[in-house]
Amino acid sequence: MRYTIGGVLLILMNLMANSAHAQFGVPWRHTPQVIVIGAKDDPRVELVEEAIAFWNRTLEEMGSGFRLGAVEHIVQPVPEDALQVLSQFVVGSAHGPADIPQALRQLPGDLRIVLGESDFVSFTGPFDTAGKRVIGIRGLRVPPMNLPNVARNVITHELGHAIGLGHNSDPTTLMCGRPAPCRPGLFRSEEPRVFPLTEEEKHHLLKMYPARWKSR
Repeated sequence: MRYTIGGVLLILMNLMANSAHAQFGVPWRHTPQVIVIGAKDDPRVELVEEAIAFWNRTLEEMGSGFRLGAVEHIVQPVPEDALQVLSQFVVGSAHGPADIPQALRQLPGDLRIVLGESDFVSFTGPFDTAGKRVIGIRGLRVPPMNLPNVARNVITHELGHAIGLGHNSDPTTLMCGRPAPCRPGLFRSEEPRVFPLTEEEKHHLLKMYPARWKSR
């Protein structure tokens, strides 16, 4: 098969883009143990539990056999530098495949939600070689995370990536994001609420996690 120079470049660009992002569309093969890493009194721990409940309720209503596991909160120092490095790879501002820092690879659990305090773009990292992954959440005092309802939806959004959903371009929905001009500030609301999924996303979830899905 023959390729033009432009075709080869396009293939290479796609490979680089895929390697640096969060492997959307890749399902879990077992029920992941969810570990939250952060400060003792971090109010986002409650938001994580709320987000887990949202996804499990949504999956149940769809008829899926998949569920996220119970949440365990571990109080320990957060590797802020490692979060910033991986965030740069995942959101595409760094080049080459995402190399998950050792400080994040060695965390306990299958799905590690790390509640940072610094300024970086919240992200869901790719599966590592052990079949585990990391969610990094930016500091609660860093705008727009300090706006009402934003942190709730950012955490729920990143969990959507962690179970296999990608971005869409509809700013009225939960999974809107890059490259569309959707940003977390759009989740602002004086009323606590989680933005909805699209019907296509629900269909995609049920395809990844059908009723017969069982933890292996």
